[in-house]
Amino acid sequence: MSYPPKCSALIATALLPVMLTSCLSKLESITTLQKPFTLGVTIRNESNANSPIAFDLVEVNDKDLVKELSQMTAADWFQKRGQIERDFPKESSLNVKEWEWVPGQVIRNISLPMSNPPKALLAFANYNSPGSHRAKLDPKSPVMITFDRNDFLLSPLEKAH
Repeated sequence: MSYPPKCSALIATALLPVMLTSCLSKLESITTLQKPFTLGVTIRNESNANSPIAFDLVEVNDKDLVKELSQMTAADWFQKRGQIERDFPKESSLNVKEWEWVPGQVIRNISLPMSNPPKALLAFANYNSPGSHRAKLDPKSPVMITFDRNDFLLSPLEKAH
């Protein structure tokens, strides 16, 4: 069915705001999906008694798993990580980013895309010294992690101007 030119122009004009609103909301959701989490890293020369440090950043979206992991020490996490990943194979439940650094290594800020803020964002550092070596991070706030001799310290990451 074809419409006279005046009707076609009128229909297109009437639909334009609806189409623009739809496009804008989709664009907004795409940009919201791609807000990265920024992690600054400083590794002091004497970190971990001068030994390499395994570090995992764990996005958790399963509330029962959040409870379980929030009570684990880093030693428990690194020992049980493989089994936990097998028990929760979907990235929607658990997403693990792994690094290993050496004392004195210089690391640029790490920017990690996050589709949605996770229920919990946990950091585990595999230190040789006793301690939990675990922290719960705010996925909306950039953080600086300083690896020291016996543990790591957290501080707000200042945004570069």
